[in-house]
Amino acid sequence: MRTRLRAHPFQWGAESIVSGERWAQVWVDVPRASVHAVSSAAFAAGCVGAQEDLPDGVSRVVQQPWDTGPPPPPPPQVRLRLWFAEGDAMRGLTVVRSHAAAAPGAGEARIEWEDGHDWAEAWRAGFERLVVSDRLAVAPPWSAEPGDLVIEPGMAFGTGEHPTTRACLGGVDRHAVVGKTLLDVGCGTGVLALAAARRSMVVQGVDIDPDAIRAADENAARNALTARFSTRPLQAVDGVFDLVVANIFAEVLVTMAADLRRLCRGRLMLAGILADRAHLVVESLRGFTVVREDRSGDWVYLELLPSTDR
Repeated sequence: MRTRLRAHPFQWGAESIVSGERWAQVWVDVPRASVHAVSSAAFAAGCVGAQEDLPDGVSRVVQQPWDTGPPPPPPPQVRLRLWFAEGDAMRGLTVVRSHAAAAPGAGEARIEWEDGHDWAEAWRAGFERLVVSDRLAVAPPWSAEPGDLVIEPGMAFGTGEHPTTRACLGGVDRHAVVGKTLLDVGCGTGVLALAAARRSMVVQGVDIDPDAIRAADENAARNALTARFSTRPLQAVDGVFDLVVANIFAEVLVTMAADLRRLCRGRLMLAGILADRAHLVVESLRGFTVVREDRSGDWVYLELLPSTDR
């Protein structure tokens, strides 16, 4: 059974999930094509993490993800597991059942209760060292080597075999320039911003989750790096940036398009985009031209520059 874990782009709250509270796992068998719709509805109902079980005999863990290799083609049916805090569990079950019922061939959603601490440790167990280039490697404290960017995952970060964050890390690694500016939108634990800060860029990160900001600040201190993280709404961010990076679902990127255009004077680096939704992102970013498009499995990474006639 292959396992893929992921978290909502804005939900990286480590402290609440490792606190030992009671948690509910809602699981349902759904067609692969319905995973995005069901999991998106679940996240809107308070889900903090989603796992796909794929029947190919391999285990893999994904959260705020980066890739260690192209994923195999997905099977037509997967078991989707979704975690909710106790107070959100029954509403989450109702939402999952409702959306799964609209998917042909989906099973009945069921609920199980479990210890949040045990779940958190399972996420930590999947976090491995990732070498992005000869200049950049990211690792948890227990496997870090000298010179690595050290990220304490807890429940706020996780591990990486998913293409999106690794693609963004590669973009930061290619385009970081000493003294230039970078904005990380939906920064999570700050790994992208901190990768840029290691190259002496001036960086900011924003996220709507205070737990994410706390984790990002702790990771900055852990690596003796300077970065400014806040829960400031994107609409309230001032100035312009040489690089803007966002690893967020396509639908959210579309709602942010006006601010992304306003804030970026250089290169936009965008991920978290399912291939069949990439055109929505591109169409929303009027005045920018796609200069790089990488695809890995179902996911697309885009780099865009301002058009000359902007």
